[in-house]
Amino acid sequence: MPALRRPDISAWRGTLAPRRLLKFASVGLAATVLYALCACLFTSAGSRYLSAATASVAAYAVAAIFSYLGHKFFTFMSAGSHRFEAPRFAVLTGFGLAAAYLLPLLLVGQLGLPVAIPILLTCILIPVVNFVVLERWIFSGRAVAGLAHDTKRVPVLGKSDA
Repeated sequence: MPALRRPDISAWRGTLAPRRLLKFASVGLAATVLYALCACLFTSAGSRYLSAATASVAAYAVAAIFSYLGHKFFTFMSAGSHRFEAPRFAVLTGFGLAAAYLLPLLLVGQLGLPVAIPILLTCILIPVVNFVVLERWIFSGRAVAGLAHDTKRVPVLGKSDA
C-alpha cells in the first residue's frame, strides 16, 4: 500500500477561509487603527511642521512595519524568506504610501476637505487592495510550495523519519 502524504497546506492558500479572513481583518484592523492614531497624532502635534500628506506617509510607514510582520507570521504563517517577500511587500507599501500621500494632498490641499476624509479613505481602500495582493502575490505560497517536492521535509504518514 502506498504511503499517504499529508495534504499540502499551501494548496488552500487561494481560498477565502474564514479563519484566514479573520486573522487578516484583525492584523489589518490593528494596523489601520495604528495608522489612523499616528496620522491624527502627527497631524495635530506637528501641524506647524508636518503637512497632512507628510504626516499621513509617516503614519503609514509605522503601520506598514506592523502589518508586514503581523501578516507574515500570524495571518499567512509564511515560511517564505524575507528576501522574497519583503521586497514584494515594499512594492505594495509603495503603492499604499502613494495613496496615503496623494489622497490628503488632493483632498485637503486642493479641495479643502477636512483631514479626516483622506484618512478614512486610506483606512478603507488600502486593506481591500492589500488582502488581494498579499494573498495572491506576496504570501502566495510559492516559496513554500517548493518544499512539497522535498521528501525529507514533507512528512509521510505511516513512515518513520529515521
